[in-house]
Amino acid sequence: MPIPARVPLALLDALAAGLGLGYLARDYRDTLVSHGAVLSVAAVVGVAVIVVAYRGYRALRSANTRLDAIIADELSRRKPSPRPRR
Repeated sequence: MPIPARVPLALLDALAAGLGLGYLARDYRDTLVSHGAVLSVAAVVGVAVIVVAYRGYRALRSANTRLDAIIADELSRRKPSPRPRR
């Protein structure tokens, strides 16, 4: 299975983000240690918000797909008008 061309760019982005976070963690070590619990709770809440938003998006997309199928089915059942439209 060939590797897509965008994978190395994604790895480079992840490396850059990791280096940036490492630099910030080194500079703000005392703050991170003294407020570790607050940062941990904030990270968990952030991940939960992302998961809920993603699941909501998928539910709305699924409902939209089903609604489109229902509308298409109803429109295909309509009988043609006896008189032609002008």
